[in-house]
Formats: sequence, structure tokens, C-alpha cells
Amino acid sequence: MFTLLVLADDLTGALDTGVQFTRGGIPARVCLKPARGIIPEQGDTEVLVINANTRHRSAGEARRIVRGLARRYRHIPYFYKKTDSTLRGHIGAELEALMEGGNIRRLPFIPAYPLLERTTREGVQLLRGIPIAQTEMAADRLNPIGHSFIPDIIAEESALPARLIPAGAERREQALAGEAGGEDARDILVFDCLSSGELGEIAGYLRDRDLLRGSAGCAGFAGALMEALPFFAPRKEGTFPAAPRAGEIRPGGCPEIDRTLPLLILSGSLHPLSAGQVKNALAGGITGLPVREEELLGKKWLLSSRGEAFIRRSAAILREEGTALLGTPMAMGLDTGEEPDREAEAHEKVARALGRLALKIRRAAGPLHLAVFGGDTLGGLTAAMKFEYIIPAGEIRPGIVFARAEGPGEKALIVTKSGAFGEPGIIGIIRDFFKSGK
Repeated sequence: MFTLLVLADDLTGALDTGVQFTRGGIPARVCLKPARGIIPEQGDTEVLVINANTRHRSAGEARRIVRGLARRYRHIPYFYKKTDSTLRGHIGAELEALMEGGNIRRLPFIPAYPLLERTTREGVQLLRGIPIAQTEMAADRLNPIGHSFIPDIIAEESALPARLIPAGAERREQALAGEAGGEDARDILVFDCLSSGELGEIAGYLRDRDLLRGSAGCAGFAGALMEALPFFAPRKEGTFPAAPRAGEIRPGGCPEIDRTLPLLILSGSLHPLSAGQVKNALAGGITGLPVREEELLGKKWLLSSRGEAFIRRSAAILREEGTALLGTPMAMGLDTGEEPDREAEAHEKVARALGRLALKIRRAAGPLHLAVFGGDTLGGLTAAMKFEYIIPAGEIRPGIVFARAEGPGEKALIVTKSGAFGEPGIIGIIRDFFKSGK
């Protein structure tokens, strides 16, 4: 029986939220292809995570999709709207849509993820202690951040009032004492949070006041929900807010890793942090397989002699060296002197083409482990391989998810990472994780 519905705006976000539950013993499943009908319950799965794939849609489309999914699954007891921890995407439109579709009057919004240095102070979202609009997120190629004050971000796409809820039980009570208006009035409650311990405190506070029917935030608060909501599966003690150690899987019933298989790393994220991680790996000796966007988007390149030669060479490198990096020059941090098309639609086309290329390399090389950087790139890969579900198993690092993907005729063990997550040497850590098999 589903206890919680999570609606995410991209695929890596869906996974880094779902894994918060599986590592605590609560079975979760990420659905990649929500059909028009109700998704059937599968085994003991209690958390249904749906990738609404709205990050790069218009605000109107995002509102319609989220509202429709919330209405369709209104029978599930609890809702969680997963948002980006740096507040990219359609924050105001999607929060309001969840409230409309789920008939939610007051929506607690807790966007902090202190473990990854995303915090909220006096309604301002901070990254490493700096207001997000003053960080590299202001230059994000697809979703530039123009505000740091959360009510201003919400107001870009929603007229609902955003009420600031400060830290501390007494101050919270005072802030919540006033109503937004009459019985039908609605508001969004923006909670300050500077530490992981506060996330659990806020979850308990909201549970005791019956305010968890619908809530919103990033993967950080999802971990606190695991303790606050009435799941049937027994929670494992001490799983929140502690961070996983390197290479630790918690727990998910993941199959044993075959350490003899090669690792193909697929990087399509244009985030500077991700590009820096790839450059670091290339400098460390991992072979890069750059492919230009015009080749990927050409209708005949994959079937041409040049395309087939690229696939054969890539497969040979994987068999001989064990690890290789596939991506566009821009995503790999290579200075091409060219600016990529900034349109989200073109970015998604490149992601889908990368997925098709990765599938052909996998078929030429034989079974592979896969690591994917960027939600759009992961979406392109899962579409090419016709995966239907991903079951998160654990984290290699906070936000770096290890999972198994399933679909008709295809299965794979994969690691997923948002472009904005991870330390400079994360690719070496992922490679060593597979080599160690731990």
C-alpha cells in the first residue's frame, strides 16, 4: 500500500529523494513512465516517486502536470513535492498546483539540505552560506536563479502568500498563529533551517499539528519525513540525519556487484561543477569519449561509418581500460570556443541522443555498469533503454545514488548524480566503488 507520493521535477531529484526512504528500510520505487491510469501497487512498496519531468517545461505545463498527478493520486495519504535544493524550476507554479490537486490548504515548504550546504535563513536560500543568486546558480545555462529570497521566487509564478516561519518552537508558534484569511484561504509556509537536526525537529513539529498531508522541499526534508510519517515497514534506527560513508549501501536489497564489468560514465550536465569533475577525471587518466552535438543530432551519424567506428572504439576502450567518459565537449569541460544552444528543448534532444549512443556502446561492449550525470541525460538513457522503474538502493555520497533500473528486456546497475552535486574527485570515488564491490 502506498503511504507517500513524491512528485519530482527531474529524474536525479526523484532518485536522491527516493533513496532517503530505502536507506532507512522503507521500500520506494521511482516510476519513469506515469500512464494515464493509476500506477498499480508493487509488492511492499510504500513510497511512489514519480518523475513529472517538468523542470524545463513552461510554467503552465508544469502546473497542469503536477495538479493532474495530485488529483489522480489523491487517495494516497501523504504528498511530497520535491523541489531543487537551489530552487531551479517552477517553484511557485508547482507548489500551488500540488495544493490545488491535493486539496491542501497550508503547505509547509522546507527547501534546506544542510548536509550539502543548502540552508535557509530568514527566508533566504543559501548555498555554502551565500545567497543562491550570488553563487554560480545565477549563471545556470538552463535555469538561472535571479532571487535568493524564497517568497520572491514563489511570487514569480504564484500569487499565494508565503509566510516565513523562523527557527525555534516559540517563534514558530507565533508565526503560525495567524491565518492567511478565511476557511478557504491558502498559504505556503517557508521554514528556516540551518542544520540537519532542525529538519527532524520541523518534521516532528508538523506531524504533531497534522500539517504533513502535503509538504514540499528537497531530498533533505524527505529524510526527516521517513521518521515522521506512519509507514508500515519498520524504520532502521539512526538512519537520519547521519550521512553514508564512502561506498556504503543502505540497504535496498541491491544485488551483489560484478566487479569485472566495465563502467561507462555518461555526462550531459552543463553545470560548471559537473564539468570540473569530468576535467578532474580526465586529468587523472580516465579516457574521454567526446562527441559533438552536431554529430549526436545528425540523423545519420549513428549509422554512418564514422559513427560505427566511434562505437567500436568506445567498446574496445571499455573492455581494455575498464572505465571511460562519454559526453559532449561542453559537458566534459573541454574548451571548444562554442556556446551550446541554450534552449531546453535542444538540450533534451542532445540528452536523448546521448542515451541512444550509450545503448549502442553497451550492446557493442557487452554488460556495463553505468554512471549518469544530470537529470536530462539520465532521462535520455532510461528512454533509450526502455526502463520503466528505478529502485534506489543506497548512496555512495550524499546525493550520489546507487540503484537498479528495470524494463522489458533491459536491466542495469546505475549511479546517478545531479550536475550540482559532488566533490571534485567524485568520478574516481564512483569508479573505486564499483572496483571494490562494497
